[in-house]
Amino acid sequence: MNKKSRKKKKSPVRRTKKKIKTKRSPVVMRIFSFLILAGLLAFSMAVAAYVIFFRTAVAHGAQMEVEEEGAVDIAFEEPYTSPTELPSDILPIRDSSLPMVAIIIDDMGYHKDVGTKLLALPLNLTFSFLAAAPFTKELEETAFQAGRIILLHQPMEPKSSEWDPGPGALLTGQNIKEQADLFLENIQAVPHAVGVNNHMGSLYTENRKAMDSFMQLLIGQGLFFVDSFTTSDSQGLKAARAAGVLSARRHIFLDNLHSTDEICKQLQKLVEHAERTGWGIGIGHPNAETLDALTHCQESLLKRVRLVGVQELLLSLEGLMK
Repeated sequence: MNKKSRKKKKSPVRRTKKKIKTKRSPVVMRIFSFLILAGLLAFSMAVAAYVIFFRTAVAHGAQMEVEEEGAVDIAFEEPYTSPTELPSDILPIRDSSLPMVAIIIDDMGYHKDVGTKLLALPLNLTFSFLAAAPFTKELEETAFQAGRIILLHQPMEPKSSEWDPGPGALLTGQNIKEQADLFLENIQAVPHAVGVNNHMGSLYTENRKAMDSFMQLLIGQGLFFVDSFTTSDSQGLKAARAAGVLSARRHIFLDNLHSTDEICKQLQKLVEHAERTGWGIGIGHPNAETLDALTHCQESLLKRVRLVGVQELLLSLEGLMK
């Protein structure tokens, strides 16, 4: 009897345990599934946040404030792949004074902090502004009050579609009226500009017909032209001379390499070129390394050449050529 009683007592216990185990399993599975879904949701939100707040910020950074230099890496210039040798039509022009050098800072209007610091340098730099940049109005007025020469940095069509010249660009496929309207809108956004140099434009400046038409736009506004010389086949200088537009061409890009030491070397090359020929035009851009190079390498620059606004240089060249 005892054995049978023990068996009867144990049986319900086993069945009860099985029932409890069966009832708990779905609950555990639900919790486990919930945790997986929650983890996937958190991961998806993290990915979305990265795309929205980081990648979008980088993609559209050129239209935003760039108070911290280097926060946005914008390719403002198309690569210059032409030989470094200067064409034979750039002739030495000398007088008895120190050689003249003009340094143009392109792409002004986006980097407010470094742009302000460049404007504050005790150097007679020339500043070229992009009409559509968010801080052009403010920085252009500062440059004007400081007595600096101001240019419109006119966007023009590059050869590769990889490089976007930005708003207000002149394209070879546009008709004359379209180009005239765009140019007028751009020049109105840079009201103190006395001249123009091209932003990109390796395709546009090689087109003689386009450059002849562009010179007529400059004549209508009484502006001079500095060819940024983004292609060795540029027709800019020939078109300007044929139209009677006061003009010259860039000799050296200062900051293709964003290194203070390399920019100082380029400044040295610019000085040496001016010493050989009597004058020189360099182009730099508003970045921290260019600011640093101009700050720390200016002593040798100012001892050996006369740093002038590009308008004074062009007028002096015109006088010496007569």
